[in-house]
Amino acid sequence: MPDGTALHLGDYLSAPAGPGLAATAYATLDRADLAWWLTHWPDLHAEALAQVTHRIHPTARIHPTAILGEDVIVGPGARVWEFTTVRGHTVIGPGASVGFNCEVTNAHIGAHSVLGHRIGINRTLLGDGVHLSANVTVAAIHLTRDMTRPDRNAVLRLPDASTAAAPHASAP
Repeated sequence: MPDGTALHLGDYLSAPAGPGLAATAYATLDRADLAWWLTHWPDLHAEALAQVTHRIHPTARIHPTAILGEDVIVGPGARVWEFTTVRGHTVIGPGASVGFNCEVTNAHIGAHSVLGHRIGINRTLLGDGVHLSANVTVAAIHLTRDMTRPDRNAVLRLPDASTAAAPHASAP
């Protein structure tokens, strides 16, 4: 992982402490830079899938109408409720709950976090104990394969119609 990072994930997230993910790349989550993690996440998740004993922990409860992709890791005591789809390189942490009719793709949901009903998250890292209420959509879209060196600007449109732009890395 590069030194001198711009956004240190350990300031916002903790690494999984449970036995399931502690021996995987997810154990380094709190030491990673956001751009580095987003760039390497698919490969790190594939390594973690190969290392975990249970992709879906035996104490997790998955509703029969929920759909889980083959690349999803569900921790002990986690719950996934009815009509929910979870896919992509996603981890649902120990004791986390994903509510009714949610769409979760390429996400890390920290331990004991709660997604209420009708939540959509994509390419999102949620820390431990996060609670998102009903009808929330969170989508973090990256514009280039290597987020440590973006090749274009990202623009965020704010509720008051103003914009904020993040310059790309080729600027001095």
